[in-house]
Amino acid sequence: MAYVRSTRVDPRDLQRNTAIGVRLPFNAPGVFYSTFSTKDQLKYNLINLILTSQGERIDNPNFGTTLRSQLFNPMTEASFSDIEDSIRDSVQVYIPEISINNIEFTQEPNNVSNSLVIKIIYQILISGQTDTVTVNFE
Repeated sequence: MAYVRSTRVDPRDLQRNTAIGVRLPFNAPGVFYSTFSTKDQLKYNLINLILTSQGERIDNPNFGTTLRSQLFNPMTEASFSDIEDSIRDSVQVYIPEISINNIEFTQEPNNVSNSLVIKIIYQILISGQTDTVTVNFE
């Protein structure tokens, strides 16, 4: 008996010539670069959410995370836990299309200053695809 594996697809991905959103960073000459798949747009939405501080967005003061406010505090396990909770809570509210599998923190001192690398492994719920976002703070 043959086994048929089915995969769910977001209907927006079937319209290849229709842009879904914009890519980051905003560096196109005169216009923004567009995204044409939900996988790409969810990645850029997650980056935008992480890099936005709560209270920064007009008319939506809860959008974002507390990450930037904690960057200049001494980094401890409690700090990492607070940052992780903030990211998970914000993703649950603002990007319910994904589920975070793991958040990894890497802190590497260099000659000039300390750096923090945050790696987020997440799953897109509709398709089951896994993707990764890495954000560096130096």
